[in-house]
Amino acid sequence: MVNDTNTQRTDALSLLVQAAAHSADCTAGLLIGGTQGDWQVIASYGAQPELALEDATEDFLRASISQDDLIVISQVTGQIVPILFQRFMQFCDGFLVGIAVRAADHGLLGVLLVSSADPLQRLSAAQTYALQTHGALFSSMITADGVPAAYNDDPLIERLRLLESVVVNAKDAILITEAEPIDRPGPRIVYCNPAFLATTGFESAEVIGMTPRILHSEDTSRATLDTIRAALEKWQPIEVELINERKDGSKFWVQLSIVPVANERGWFTHWVSVQRDISERKEAERLVRQAQADRDAKVALETRLLERERIEEELSYAAFHDDLTSLHNRAYLMSRLLGMFNQDGPSHVPAATVLFLDLDRFKFVNDSLGHRAGDHLLKVVARRLESCIREDDIFARVGGDEFAILLAGEGQASLATDLAQRIVGQLSLPVVIDEQNIFTSCSLGIVTADHTHQSPEDLLRDADVAMYAAKKRGRGRWTIFDASMRKAAVDALMMQNALKQAIARDEFSVVYQPIYNVRTGEISGVEALVRWLHPELGHVPPDVFISVAEDNGVIHELGHWVMRQACAELQRWKQEFSSLQLHLNVNVSGTELSRPGYAAQVSQILAATGVAARELQIEITESVFLHEPDAIASVLESVRALGIRVALDDFGTGYSSLGYIDRYPLDAIKIDRSFVSRMMSFDRSDAIVRSILSLGRTLNLDITAEGVETLAQLQRLKEMDCPFVQGFLFSPPVRAEEVTTLLRAWTAR
Repeated sequence: MVNDTNTQRTDALSLLVQAAAHSADCTAGLLIGGTQGDWQVIASYGAQPELALEDATEDFLRASISQDDLIVISQVTGQIVPILFQRFMQFCDGFLVGIAVRAADHGLLGVLLVSSADPLQRLSAAQTYALQTHGALFSSMITADGVPAAYNDDPLIERLRLLESVVVNAKDAILITEAEPIDRPGPRIVYCNPAFLATTGFESAEVIGMTPRILHSEDTSRATLDTIRAALEKWQPIEVELINERKDGSKFWVQLSIVPVANERGWFTHWVSVQRDISERKEAERLVRQAQADRDAKVALETRLLERERIEEELSYAAFHDDLTSLHNRAYLMSRLLGMFNQDGPSHVPAATVLFLDLDRFKFVNDSLGHRAGDHLLKVVARRLESCIREDDIFARVGGDEFAILLAGEGQASLATDLAQRIVGQLSLPVVIDEQNIFTSCSLGIVTADHTHQSPEDLLRDADVAMYAAKKRGRGRWTIFDASMRKAAVDALMMQNALKQAIARDEFSVVYQPIYNVRTGEISGVEALVRWLHPELGHVPPDVFISVAEDNGVIHELGHWVMRQACAELQRWKQEFSSLQLHLNVNVSGTELSRPGYAAQVSQILAATGVAARELQIEITESVFLHEPDAIASVLESVRALGIRVALDDFGTGYSSLGYIDRYPLDAIKIDRSFVSRMMSFDRSDAIVRSILSLGRTLNLDITAEGVETLAQLQRLKEMDCPFVQGFLFSPPVRAEEVTTLLRAWTAR
């Protein structure tokens, strides 16, 4: 019977060991005690009960807990853990706590050990008090020889007394509540220590019998309360931080830790709640956060300022630099020039020389190889030109394929010509694009500021004028500006404006020069020629205004008007002189042929006027093949497919006349007037004319000799068997009415 009672008490101690371990979130517990020098395992949980206790281990424990009631042994021993502890914990590294079990005289009866596998685990304040409470419970349940003692049949009051004895002098604010109910209204408070009353301002009578809800306020986190509730429902220890409210309504932050305390039967009887006022720490944390926020705001402000500075630098760079070549742009050049003009007042003449250059035939590269190739060419040109200039020179891209170089200082004019020559030489070298050697060149205009230049715009205008003057002289040329160029530019501008209004004002007219059959002497056709009578400029020669019309695009409207007028006249002559086989020659420029839909435009004119396609012959010069020759050849094929004939005018004066005859679709050639005039004096010219006639007969091409002005020339051409002639010997270009008179005279014979 006695053995059964001892067994029950041992089981109760084991359950209490389990409860102690649970309160500290530990997985094993061991109660050791007995007479001095003969300590043994009294009760255990999650450990081997048959562990043998060595004297050295007892001595270690007595020495470690001699001064303290609770010690974290794993922190004290470091790497040196007694072998018993390793067997108890079943691992070398972990968390191990020892709690003194003392008699009434403070003598050491034994030690409660609890452990877990987490070496970083720590005890909350509530867990510390709970373990100390369990140590006090064990003090009342074992004797000095380690034998379980008899316990009170109604131990609840005794247990509460023991709990109070542990926490009464604690500096932390501690509440002890009943274990249940967890749901509302919650477990009632059965004890509060003096520190709790001092912290909260309540009286003991105002607290006992109430629930911890008396500390809650509207600032208490609902989520934190839910976390506490979830832990209590599982009878688990919990530690949180939350805001409580004192009796006077003031708020304060606490670190709240709660653990359950069980009896020897393993039933949870109470909750121990420890509250540590952490308001100062929270305020310090708030200040740290505020300081960090201030630092972050300062850093953000500095970052924004740096970013703004970077953006301003980028915008400033973009405002004065060209994206493609990274050179200065027109705005920068104008800014520098403006500063030079304003340096010493409005009458000051700046010491500035400008070179203005434009790439020759750059559009051809863009159109044939694409804009990517054009961009690559511009970048290569920029780098080559940079190698030609000095460090102080201002080099800018001012337009699509236009560049300008500013030389500041006196006496730069002579240096400018040397620089222009170097630039021409640099650009004569090929540029490799898509494995092709592309040859380019540039035209340069040079101008030095003088009293006629009142602004940067004036200076660049004259540099641009000089550049166009150089371009007219041929590719790869440079020219120094003089005042006559400005007048020529102004005249050209006036002519451009006048040309745009001339058609609407009916200032153009068409004249016709008859073409004669040498063998029969009859008029076989006419060549239509346009004339311009301006009310102020008077008669403007075609060789002056045709090139201007090509430049500003008026040539398309003008060419259409001339062809329609001439075809209408031919149709009237055919109706009146039906016995004659007349044909019409109309000059067409390469600019007209390059415009999409040219063949369709001619077809519409023929349909509108009633002229047959075989009766129309367009005259072209060799220059039409200089730009996009394949495209021009395709247009000519389309024209010939309609039945219209194509004649090569001014034959022999171009670069490769024979090559054009061989490569392109032609029906006739016209011998240039220069050969006709020279053949009477120079055997070489005579031989050339004979060769052209022979070539025409061989290739079945109609041949017309232009510029026949004397009977001797006519006689020589008859001897050479030239089929057609035209010139002042027969008739100058005349109005349609005079051609009608000539035709009537011929038919009257």
